[in-house]
Amino acid sequence: MSKSRSFSTRFAFIWMQIATEPFIAFYTLLLFILRKDLGATPLQISILATLRPAFSLFSFYWSSNLLRDRSKLLSNFMGAWVLSFLPFLCLPFISNVWFVILSAAIYQLFSRALIPSKMEILKLNLEKEPREKLFSSLYVLSFIESICLGLFVGKLLDLYEGAWQILFALAAVLSLTSTFIQMRIPLPSNLKQDDNILPISANRIIQPIKDTLHLLRTRPDFSRFQWGFMIGGFGLMFMTPAIHIYYADTLNMTHNSLAIARYIWMGVGVVSTTFLWRRGINRLPIHRLTAMIIFGFSLFPVALLFAIQNLFWVNIAFLFYGIAQAGSHLIWNLSGTLFANKEDSSKFSGVNILMVGVRGLVGPVLGGLSCNFFSPLTILMIGIVICLLGAGYSLRSAPEKLALSNIR
Repeated sequence: MSKSRSFSTRFAFIWMQIATEPFIAFYTLLLFILRKDLGATPLQISILATLRPAFSLFSFYWSSNLLRDRSKLLSNFMGAWVLSFLPFLCLPFISNVWFVILSAAIYQLFSRALIPSKMEILKLNLEKEPREKLFSSLYVLSFIESICLGLFVGKLLDLYEGAWQILFALAAVLSLTSTFIQMRIPLPSNLKQDDNILPISANRIIQPIKDTLHLLRTRPDFSRFQWGFMIGGFGLMFMTPAIHIYYADTLNMTHNSLAIARYIWMGVGVVSTTFLWRRGINRLPIHRLTAMIIFGFSLFPVALLFAIQNLFWVNIAFLFYGIAQAGSHLIWNLSGTLFANKEDSSKFSGVNILMVGVRGLVGPVLGGLSCNFFSPLTILMIGIVICLLGAGYSLRSAPEKLALSNIR
């Protein structure tokens, strides 16, 4: 790999991370903002909590043809990047709950859609060790930036009604500046088509599903990895509507108190453990890492249960979440390149996205409906049990160890 191609890729991804983190920081508070500032109903919160992951089903189709036409890698990536931020430019002029939900759904659709092309670009332009080092370093950088944002964003939102609308639009503009640098990312010439794919035998709706089933059948290690994440991820999605109602109604938190927990304490968890997780990728079986990650997520609602007695437990909960999220971010995003060996990684990353959409269709809907019959505390306890089941499944159904030495 040429040094110039490696340098251009590094520079583009570093700037993308720096420019996008303010938007991501605001976006993570969106469910809370809907409830606190716009008075969104549990149904509306459930709809957004459902649409965000469920739109991954459509994201899956955005990159499904890359297997057979890899020349569109960069245009596929850039197109999704631009479309993901555009609706938020209208927020200063439209504060309707349903428009915000639509904007968030579009962002979720295209921010997921670009992941397969993004990870394949990284795989083509960087060797395995530099690729993992860059990816983990970027994640740490994003949370260092997040910690700095946490010092003032919450106070700003509490002091100025409607400030979130202006901040979202400005953050979207900053994120869109990355497109000018993305245009200069070089790719190898004469990209070859992946050999391990089925011949086209169905229409554009059915063929990607057939490709996915073929991959899961021929790669049982990858299939077992997916099921572990499926159960644990379902537990988290099931709790999502109740958690944000719990913050706003039961705990009566302010923007600032939640921002400090989300930005600073979660940031500390991510920054302090990301490099440990990166080492673990090369030293531990992926199924064991998956179990550890899901168990870490189960500690998040456990700590929230104690927050009724003292709000400081919310900070502890986000510390646990940050530790687990650091591992989840690396494993979930890099799993495509790890399982792919010398194959096209976009098909593995595409399955990750599809599975997020599948569990997103069910988890938040059931969680939102449960809010009508059970208290948020009860739903949190159910979510804890589901996450623990996911961790246990990942340990019991250990996939065959990947031959990491063969990964380029």
